[in-house]
Amino acid sequence: MNNKKIYAVILSHNCEHMIDRTISRIPHSSFDKVIVSDDGSMDNSVSKYRSLGYTVVNSNNKGYGANIKNALLVAFDDGADYVLEIHGDGAQFDPKAISKASSLIENDTDLILGSRFIEKGRALKLGMPLPRYIANRALSFIDRIILNKNLSEFHTGFRVYSRKFKDINQSKFSNDYLFSFQIIAYAIANDYKVDEIPVECDYNSEHTSHGYLGASKYAITHFFVLFWYILFKYLRVRRSIFK
Repeated sequence: MNNKKIYAVILSHNCEHMIDRTISRIPHSSFDKVIVSDDGSMDNSVSKYRSLGYTVVNSNNKGYGANIKNALLVAFDDGADYVLEIHGDGAQFDPKAISKASSLIENDTDLILGSRFIEKGRALKLGMPLPRYIANRALSFIDRIILNKNLSEFHTGFRVYSRKFKDINQSKFSNDYLFSFQIIAYAIANDYKVDEIPVECDYNSEHTSHGYLGASKYAITHFFVLFWYILFKYLRVRRSIFK
């Protein structure tokens, strides 16, 4: 990909029994390096990854957001130009979709999202639960209007980050799942090049999932991000995550 270094980071948290499936779904030849960032696992995840030859770094059980922030920092410090996040619960979002991102990477796109909705109806055919489908589509519709960005999905577990994210002030961003939306809104607010590719998600194999209570909390707090985006973008209020 135009001599750019592409890394993958596996986000690990108590998923020892799903490690074999996770690594079996990763197209290792597509990456210059695969790193594991473990969020304080209490099982044998760390020792198993290390026995398989992977470099493991730790983020001390602070949450998803803290884990991906740590992973990005380590990968970029190691020389990565682009980093794909892979969830350690069996790599539910297909990492092989990285092949579809090659032209965007060559064109220096800053943030590449994997969307389940580019091919209409595909997510439901693959088993996406209807309540989650409706909620995601509804939130993404609102996000598309407020952020003024024509993306089909804003709430995805497939993201490719460029080196441009190396110097962001990580302390401004959430340590929990809200990070995943904050970083998209941040990129759009600061005129980063953001685009999407199609990705498939495996709903049939075992995986962990954000419960409906947690998902509801995420949905509500994501509206606060939109509120601050409006203040930043249109009212020039600079005291927010966006600057």
